[in-house]
This record gives sequence, structure tokens and C-alpha cells, in this order.
Amino acid sequence: MNTHATLRNAINADFAPASLPDRAATYALDAARSIGRLALRRVKRTADVVNSEYNLSHWQRMLSAKAWTTAASVGDFLIPKNPELGLRKVDNRICRIAADDYYRYRAKALGELLARHAGGAKEIVELGAGYGYNLLALHLNHPDWTLRGFDIAPNGVAAGREIAAHYGLSDRISFDRIDLTDGNDPSYAAIRDKVVFTYFCIEQIPYDVRKVVDNIIAARPKRVINIEPTTELLDLSNPRDIVSFLYIRSVDYQTQLFSTLNDYERQGRVRILARERMPFAPTIHNDGFLYCWEPT
Repeated sequence: MNTHATLRNAINADFAPASLPDRAATYALDAARSIGRLALRRVKRTADVVNSEYNLSHWQRMLSAKAWTTAASVGDFLIPKNPELGLRKVDNRICRIAADDYYRYRAKALGELLARHAGGAKEIVELGAGYGYNLLALHLNHPDWTLRGFDIAPNGVAAGREIAAHYGLSDRISFDRIDLTDGNDPSYAAIRDKVVFTYFCIEQIPYDVRKVVDNIIAARPKRVINIEPTTELLDLSNPRDIVSFLYIRSVDYQTQLFSTLNDYERQGRVRILARERMPFAPTIHNDGFLYCWEPT
């Protein structure tokens, strides 16, 4: 079955594409916001900024709130009722749909995507897992998989462990800390001969991309699946890609991962198995691309 047919089977509803005026107005507003950020030069994505945004903000609030303790199931925790409408990418179409409908679709689509690229592996490692949203979503549709998440944020790791324990999943989903920029981090040993993926993780370390790729190659995983936003592969004749370009530059995300992997393939250091654009995205400016590769 081809990629798009597989993902169409994951969709729970027939979402209608957004109208041209709706898309145009939303693109214009999003672009204006990004231009404002660029003009003010407010964002430089240093390690301190990332730590402040995630470990000391998102994950600390999540750890304090413990929302999982009031959700009846993993599914209810991951995808609470949220009718907020927004433009989102579903099966390569820009649709105005509710957040909960999108994330219900995304959980299945991500599982199908990783299953297709994982080469039959049932043990999967995520680098930059945060509190484990992706791993928990994968468990919903692949409960036979063993999942392991690593992140630099202690609060994210702590929240992930508590969530897994609360739902009785500690034997299926585990969490540990890693600093991807440190090639001597002992946690790198855990990815040897494993299928590893990143999902909008390397975007956060724009000044250490080549170092992190080198560290991952040295750890000798079996296969790596990088799903990341980038400016490298955008088509700037496409209005939505212009919006993505402006957003990525305005928040200082990485812009060299895929060109680095292409360079390493030419040097014989990696073998790239797949290059493709993601068919789903939660916003109009947050598109991802997928590279699946193996160290040689």
C-alpha cells in the first residue's frame, strides 16, 4: 500500500480543505507575526532559551498539574476534548479542523509512518521525547512495541516516568536523560543497534546539528528516522512554504540537518533510505520533513 493510502486509512473523519480566502488570511497573519519577531530579533535558540521554554516552563507546569491523574485513559490524557478550530495539514490538505480531531488522526498517522520506516522493529527509541507524548501515542496503536524516550529536560523525564507508572506502562515505556550535544553521555550506549527517531527535536539545537549527527553516528544505531522542520527543502514559490520559512527563521530553528545528512551520504558515512515531506502538521508553519538513514 502506498504512503498516502496508508495514511488515509488512519483518518477518522473526512476533513474538508480550507477555502482559499481562509488560507490566504491565515497565511498573511502568520507571516506578519514572524516578520515582527524577525524585526525585533527576540529569539536566539541557545541552550538557556530551550531550557527556559521547556524544562522550566512547559514540563515543569505539566509535572505540577499532573493532568494524567484525572484522565480515565491514556487516550483521554493525550487527546482531551478540544473543539478549537485551526488550519492544520491532514493527508497533504490544509483543513480547518478541531484540535482533538487532528491529534486523534495524528496518533494513528505517526504510528503508520514509523512502522513503515522501522524495518519491522518493535523496540523504538525517541531522542528528545519530552514527557513522552509521541511514545504514548505510539503505544495506543502499537501496544506490542517497547518504547524508550530520552530528553535533556529533567522535568520532562520525571513527568514521563510518572505518566507511564500511572497507566501501568513502565514495562513498555521508559524514560532517561541524555544530552545529545555530549558525545560522552553514557545514555548514547542505549541506542546501539536500535531504531531511533527524532520528532521536532533537532530543531531546538541549531548551533550543534553537525555535532549531534556525529554523536548519533558514533553510537551506531541500526536506523535513524529524523522528522524535523527545516528551511532547506521548502519551495519558496509556494505561499505556505514562505510562511514556514519566515516562522522557522523567526524562532531560530535548525536549518542544516538534511544538508548535513546529504553531505555525509556523499562521503559514505550514512546511507539515506527515504526522503519525504510529512503529510500532516498541527499548524500552517510547522511542516516537517522525514529522512530515514543508517550509518554505514
